[in-house]
Amino acid sequence: MFLVLLLGLYVATGELVSPVSSCPSQCSCFYHNLSDGSKARSVICNDPDISLVPVGFPVDTSKLRIEKTAIQRIPSEAFNYLSSLEFLWMSFNTLSALNPDSFRGLFNLEELRLDGNALTAFPWESVMDMPSLRLLDLHNNQLTSLPAEATAYIKNLTYLDLSSNNLQTLPAEVLSTWLAVKPVQGPESSKMILGLHDNPWVCDCRLYDLVQFQKSPTLSVAFIDTRLRCSAPESVSGVLFSDAELRRCQLPRIHTAVARVRSAVGNNVLLRCGTIGVPIPDLTWRKADGRALNGSVQQETSKEGITWSILSVPAVSYRDSGKYICKATNYAGNAEAVISLVVSNSPKPEGNQTSNDKKAKVKKPNQMGKAAYQEKLVARYVVPTSNPSSLPALDPDLPPGLGPDPGLASYSLADRATPGPVTSSNPDALLDLEKTNLSNLAANTSSLQQDPDRVVRSVKVVGDTDNTISLNWRAPKAKNTTAFSVLYAVFGERDMRKINVGAGQNRVTIEGLVPRTKYIACVCVRGLIPKKEQCVIFSTDEAASATGTQKLINVIVITVACIIAVPLTVIVCCGALKRRIQKYWGKKSKDIQDSYVTFETLSPGTKAKGLEGEYLNRLNPEESNRLLSARSSLDSEATAKIEGQPNEYFC
Repeated sequence: MFLVLLLGLYVATGELVSPVSSCPSQCSCFYHNLSDGSKARSVICNDPDISLVPVGFPVDTSKLRIEKTAIQRIPSEAFNYLSSLEFLWMSFNTLSALNPDSFRGLFNLEELRLDGNALTAFPWESVMDMPSLRLLDLHNNQLTSLPAEATAYIKNLTYLDLSSNNLQTLPAEVLSTWLAVKPVQGPESSKMILGLHDNPWVCDCRLYDLVQFQKSPTLSVAFIDTRLRCSAPESVSGVLFSDAELRRCQLPRIHTAVARVRSAVGNNVLLRCGTIGVPIPDLTWRKADGRALNGSVQQETSKEGITWSILSVPAVSYRDSGKYICKATNYAGNAEAVISLVVSNSPKPEGNQTSNDKKAKVKKPNQMGKAAYQEKLVARYVVPTSNPSSLPALDPDLPPGLGPDPGLASYSLADRATPGPVTSSNPDALLDLEKTNLSNLAANTSSLQQDPDRVVRSVKVVGDTDNTISLNWRAPKAKNTTAFSVLYAVFGERDMRKINVGAGQNRVTIEGLVPRTKYIACVCVRGLIPKKEQCVIFSTDEAASATGTQKLINVIVITVACIIAVPLTVIVCCGALKRRIQKYWGKKSKDIQDSYVTFETLSPGTKAKGLEGEYLNRLNPEESNRLLSARSSLDSEATAKIEGQPNEYFC
């Protein structure tokens, strides 16, 4: 009787319910029709009281659905005996953990749906146990990242849904895989389907390729929802990918103004390091020998995107000598630069140098010796002249991560002031030069950096008053966009003040100087360190007196010129005025007429006798006046040559 009832149920429904002994409890097992007319076994387990994965599924199960249960984890090799399983749906459970071998043995599995769970991570290496997998649905979970290692396992997927998770970015390796997708299936499934919407994307340089990829649809990849939005940073929160403008990531480039710093024991030393990159790199310091740093670090970012890190080492001792490594790091990579700190004994006191200066003044050296002495004084403030390669500028063509060679340039400050001065790898005025140097790097001013010592020439000081001077220079090789900087300070002081000069200018006025004080001033291309040839030492009272003397000489020369030129001008004007008056009143004496006849008829060509009167009648009276009043007349010149008599009107 039981067999008859079972057969009747099969005829009525077209499905054969498996015996109770072959189907796990709390599950339903049945056959379903396939498109080719054959039948396959399906199993559904949706009892909310199920907390563990059931065992004992029929080995011929083709489709297994475990949904809306309390299962939290899938044990290892839970389905390894289901070699015929093609579809595994475990949606809307409470899954929070998976083992790397949870899906081992599922060689024929084509679809794996784990949506609606609480997964924070997925064992991507488990995809290797499912070589036939084409669809992976992980949407509506709590995934926080897609590791770069997943690239090797998702190449064969044609459907990947990662929407409604906590993804903030994607690795470049995964993006490259999707960009290189080529359709290999039939027309009905030729595109790879991606679900990336409803994630809190951080729109920075790491998503540059994804944003560009989403803006340019391809024939090989399609998005489930194209309305991808940025969640951070705040400036682009809520902005669609199609409207976002992102920059590509760039490796950090690191820069130090000098490679070696010398200091006396007990001084405070500042080591500076600057970097640029996208995004803004983070800077860290460490010693090459692994010892702990003796100092504090301050960091700031300028509006140009340049990050500066200042390592302050107080009261240096011999233990602080060594190499300090500054490291810049961002998403794209890292770069390092080395600064060597040399701590030595205190230099000779300033008093000895002062006495030597006085002796030099007493000896009254010649011009060549004086120039050499001035050059020696200037050398205290500027980097020694060297080839262009020694410039502390960052070459944009260098491979990322290469800083300046430690042997190229060095800069040291002696102890000239009160005890305990601050010795810096670069004075505060040169800090602005460093910043401008990196800005010029972004603007590609490498042409100036290749030959900087030939740009500024002939720096001269012109004194105006005891409080102001004018600085002139020549820059024959400067371009129309070349800007300059003027650095000046009281001679002997450390801090130099800076004046920015616009492009095309070669003169600047420095105000607010102290009378009877010696100064040093340097002119250089903005962003570069001045050379000795570009600096000049002057005293305000000497410059002013020299300029005053020059002005007095100019006044005397102009006055003498006026005294000589004015009488001659008056004589010429009086003669012209006299002729005008005579012409106006018609006073023409016979002598004047005779002289006119002689003057005009004695032309280079001879005239027939008796024709003089006819020739005179043809002359224009205005022409005669012109001949008398203009020495440059051709006729008068010819007459003078033939007659041999001088022109009486010539002054």
